[in-house]
Amino acid sequence: MQVFCVIEKTDNEYLAYCDELRATASGDTEQEALENLKLAINELMKCCKEEIIGSNKKRVLVEVS
Repeated sequence: MQVFCVIEKTDNEYLAYCDELRATASGDTEQEALENLKLAINELMKCCKEEIIGSNKKRVLVEVS
């Protein structure tokens, strides 16, 4: 599964978040923040996978100008 994530530098840490899944994590480095986000997403998928990617949902790519 691939999802779009954003990394943001704050004053003293990095934030990584995935708006699509409403998941957020932090770390001292970009890499650490991404690894923590992967862990958070994996845990989220363990308990809520059907709600997130259930059979009644379809992901589409929309192009905007």
